[in-house]
Amino acid sequence: MKSRVIFTLMLVFTLAACSTKMSYYFLDWAIEWELDDYVSFDKSQQQAFDKVLDEFILWHQKDELPRYVAQLDNLKAQMQSNTLTPALWADHVNYAQSHWFRLFDYVFDGILPIIQSLSDKQVEHLIAKLKEDEAETVAEYAGKSQAELVKDSDKRLEERAEKWLGKLSDKQKAMIHDSNTTRLATLDMWLEYRHEWLRQFEQALRQRSDTELLASRLRQLMMAPHTLRSQAHQDAIRVNQENFGRLVMDIYRDLSDKQRKKLWREYDALTEDLRELAQEAAQ
Repeated sequence: MKSRVIFTLMLVFTLAACSTKMSYYFLDWAIEWELDDYVSFDKSQQQAFDKVLDEFILWHQKDELPRYVAQLDNLKAQMQSNTLTPALWADHVNYAQSHWFRLFDYVFDGILPIIQSLSDKQVEHLIAKLKEDEAETVAEYAGKSQAELVKDSDKRLEERAEKWLGKLSDKQKAMIHDSNTTRLATLDMWLEYRHEWLRQFEQALRQRSDTELLASRLRQLMMAPHTLRSQAHQDAIRVNQENFGRLVMDIYRDLSDKQRKKLWREYDALTEDLRELAQEAAQ
């Protein structure tokens, strides 16, 4: 679940930022700023969190960014050689998710005692904010027909694609629409999954005095969230991932020379920024 709990704030850094390097230099500030909406630490908690955060950023820049660069290089090679398949795209998505699991695994030992030290008041505020987020998400989709959901998805994908490719042709927009209409419906399963994740997260926090139980539950919620999804949901996710991979390659083959140049200009700039950041940490 990509709920905005305090631990997922480790992923505030977004790869599509206007200036990747500048965003990374302000990563610690961004995490602290977002975190404040969910929980206010006391002095000792803040000191402990700052230590974990400082160590995390150094480790992430040195050890993790090279993994991102390697995956981006691999994806580019597959696209340019026309060897990227829907199944390989889905594998890329799953591998990208494994980056998150490593992040949580790295900070786990430092974060666990901070969680245990939270007061009842802090926990109540955190849970209330997460439930507010959940209610907003449910309200966003409530009452929408499948046609309306497809229209919304069309708009989102077109906007994202144009950031990388420039203006889309009518044919490319039609490709996006056709892909969205063939997606398996997973909204209800996704909302149910999010609700169950939050329910178990709340339960874990309320029983945080039991260190072994808390650690076990948090590891499941953060590193094996798929265990909360039904098999039907997991199967549908895989089908939709492959469907999206097919769309990526269909659009890529249809790119104009101008669009192709823009794509690789943006892509290479991102990859180079990440590469330079990793090299800085290694020096």
